[in-house]
Amino acid sequence: MKIRLLTSTALMIVAAISAFSQSSSPRLPADGLPLLRKVSQHYADAKSYHLEVILENTSHSDFSRNWEKFVLTAAEAPGGRYHYEGRSGTGSALRTADGTTVWTYHVDEHRYTQTLVARETASQSTVIPMPEYALVEAEGLRKMLAGEGTHLKSATRLADTTVVINGREIPCSVIRTQTTDQKRVRPDFTFEKTFWIDRARMTIVKTVEHAHTYFLTGSSRRPVEVERTTIYSVAELDAVAPDDLFKFIAPADAKLVREFPDPTKSNGGPDLTGEDAPDLKLNGFGHEVLLRGKPVLLDLWATWCAPCVKGLADIAAIYAEGKDKGLVVLSIDQDEEAKSATDFLAKSHSVAPALRSRVQVFGESRRNC
Repeated sequence: MKIRLLTSTALMIVAAISAFSQSSSPRLPADGLPLLRKVSQHYADAKSYHLEVILENTSHSDFSRNWEKFVLTAAEAPGGRYHYEGRSGTGSALRTADGTTVWTYHVDEHRYTQTLVARETASQSTVIPMPEYALVEAEGLRKMLAGEGTHLKSATRLADTTVVINGREIPCSVIRTQTTDQKRVRPDFTFEKTFWIDRARMTIVKTVEHAHTYFLTGSSRRPVEVERTTIYSVAELDAVAPDDLFKFIAPADAKLVREFPDPTKSNGGPDLTGEDAPDLKLNGFGHEVLLRGKPVLLDLWATWCAPCVKGLADIAAIYAEGKDKGLVVLSIDQDEEAKSATDFLAKSHSVAPALRSRVQVFGESRRNC
């Protein structure tokens, strides 16, 4: 009897401990979608916000690997004030408005535009210059965060954890979504994305996404894996952003321009139309070539470049038309040795004899070009 009594008592103690443990650590809800949608609505309803973001994106296939980093800033405040800024390998740019005036600055070009808010909104182009690629990422941050969860039918709540960002420990709720959570599953796209949510502020402080999709090249498709990590070093909603964030003071070396070049016509490079050409003096075959005051056609080519060689006939035709008007043609050869070009021109039938005798050839190393 004593043995049975002791056994029963032990079982009761174990059961009590188990019950206490379960009551002190309540099970998290399996579905994390309500929380994710609540956080997204927080971004949608915010009257102001300030985000500082570091985004790293890696894509790779069987034959290639590409890594890129974006450093983004996005802020909005009442009165039509905003500040978007993006830096990446394609260039750096910012767009700032104080409620009346909008400034757009291409950092690497040292050029900026200044327009009224109404005009800027009406004249936005659908073609994005390369320096503004990261800027566009910054402009879309709030909309993206406000839309998280809208395309999902479910999400998984994981165990809470703590992440460290900029030396600050942040207690977070964790939610994971994947392909099967979507309302509409795309056959060519699978993913898994994890969100770390600041429990106190109800803001997203980190996301990690792994995706499998296809890269289109013409009519073919190449499978590609994408890994995207986003850290929100600053994620403030309905907080007062610094006033100087919405002001633009042009750097001393920056130039005000009426508009930036059309990317469809200039490949995003600076438009130098109407500006004075810099002084240029070249030495070829022991004598100087002075260009000031003359129309000049500059052709960069090499004997190993098939399209360049094919274009020599067009250069000859242009020279034949413009030589009586003082046209100077400079052919900058990029072969390892200048002799490669001079020998080629001596034998070439695609270049008019008059052009061969007038073209100045300057041997340059390909490694220096």
